[in-house]
Amino acid sequence: MNEHDKNRVRGRAAVRWLIAAAFIAGVALSGLFAGMANRAGLFFLFLGTAASVLTGFSRSEIREAFRLAAGKSGTPEARREAASFWEAAARNAWALGVMGSLLNFTVVLGGGSGGIADISDRMIQSFIVTFYGLVLAVLLLVPAMKISGLAGNGEPGPGPRPSRGGPFLFERVTGYVLFAVVLGLTVLSLVRSVPPGGPLSAAEVMLHGPAALFIFGGSIALALFLGTGRGAWTFGFGMTGLAALFLGLIQTMFGFVHTDIKEISAAIAFIISSSLYALLGLVLVAAPLEDRKRPDGGDQPGRLSRVLWMAFPFVAFIFLVLSWILVITPMKRTG
Repeated sequence: MNEHDKNRVRGRAAVRWLIAAAFIAGVALSGLFAGMANRAGLFFLFLGTAASVLTGFSRSEIREAFRLAAGKSGTPEARREAASFWEAAARNAWALGVMGSLLNFTVVLGGGSGGIADISDRMIQSFIVTFYGLVLAVLLLVPAMKISGLAGNGEPGPGPRPSRGGPFLFERVTGYVLFAVVLGLTVLSLVRSVPPGGPLSAAEVMLHGPAALFIFGGSIALALFLGTGRGAWTFGFGMTGLAALFLGLIQTMFGFVHTDIKEISAAIAFIISSSLYALLGLVLVAAPLEDRKRPDGGDQPGRLSRVLWMAFPFVAFIFLVLSWILVITPMKRTG
């Protein structure tokens, strides 16, 4: 590619970004999404996503991914690794968006309110973080699709990912520490913004013993049965999370039949806690292991892993909406 062609490519890229920026500015100024700001959710989503990718990729791989996303040339192996990085970042953003909604919902549920309308309004605000996560995931998929789509222009397409060039302990430790700090600051900020006095305290939901035992115990058991095969931990956290959600729903139904508020509250706490634990396991344990694992240069996430990474956050969000409906639905005692 000569200098004239390079300048033309840069010009087209600049025009695309200007059009996108103008569109975003127009939507923001229109007031269409007024009241949909959630600063704690944005803080958690962006920094949490950055921390999560550090647990699975080295600094050199991240730099190369950004370089190739900017339109620079690279080897087929580098393109495959870069596409995998952007796909992993989009995957984590989607899961963390749902997790941010769960955290917001948990704190609101544990706070006092001025009535059903007040608590419903604040719970609906929790769902906005999932919207943020979906938008960020779509934006992060653009460079992944762009790099992978080079196959249509006669370039090598996605294939086996290359083996890693050595350990990256610094990135892993930094990623986990940063994520813990971001999670702690987010929860602290949310708790301070909501007065206490709700039906379920945030501590009761986030430190739910039965949910932790079900998710982590079940995931470890499944991973041990499956061995060291690809996707064992993804399968473990994804399937135990789905089972826990339906178990909580069944428990909720029994609570309505028995007209027992405590039973319904325990079921809702179990649903939310299980979703949080399963998403944490997927983002911080399962996904990094699959991102790092390259024993033969071709061990990339399988189809089932991709399905679980996309499907479980969506199902968790649906159950979160169901929990909101259960919270605001009045229950009349029979007899």
